[in-house]
Amino acid sequence: MSARSTDLELLDVETPPRPVLKRVAGFLAFINRWFGGTAAVAAELGQMSGVVSVLDVGAGAADIPLALARRFAGLKPIAMDLSPAMLSLAAGLPRLRGDALRLPFRDGSIDVVVATHLFHHLKDDQIVAALLEFDRVARRGIIVNDLLRRRRAVLWISLLSLWANPYSRFDGPLSVKRGFTLAEVDALARRTGLTWLFTRERFGHRFTLAGSREPRPAASGTCA
Repeated sequence: MSARSTDLELLDVETPPRPVLKRVAGFLAFINRWFGGTAAVAAELGQMSGVVSVLDVGAGAADIPLALARRFAGLKPIAMDLSPAMLSLAAGLPRLRGDALRLPFRDGSIDVVVATHLFHHLKDDQIVAALLEFDRVARRGIIVNDLLRRRRAVLWISLLSLWANPYSRFDGPLSVKRGFTLAEVDALARRTGLTWLFTRERFGHRFTLAGSREPRPAASGTCA
């Protein structure tokens, strides 16, 4: 396909009425559950030992951290998003509003930082900055899960969202067009110097950029 699209998604520029936002969140949860998003994060997290605290950056309505909490005993996820409207739907776990480029946490205060469907909303330089910020906060590892930019993936999500809400019908195909090739992900990771991050293709036309390292000493607190 051509280069990454720079067009803005509807949810980047406006917040729909709450009933519609619930439908958007429900559609995203459906996609994550049945088309690889939740499974991709769980697979990476399952390879990391000693994980208790997980920060999901751009968590939206928090379907993935809630699923992780059910799957991994003792896990304590935190949902963070820039949208207070989305966060208002994230019941059942700690949540806070925050920016991926300025995480309100101390160095090494979270075991694993997770981001799903966040990076395709960012420019390349912002992605590099976000990864470095994740590295600052993460004591154990990082898991990024996002979309591969492919023609058949655009067709796939276009068909899947035909009966969805208008926001998902518009944003779904555009999200893929704003996605990545594996080579682009590798290049962005190299720019960070975080050589312990590795790219893997996953089911559902998506990828993970993830890795773990020897844990840093735990911070004396969590929030900065």
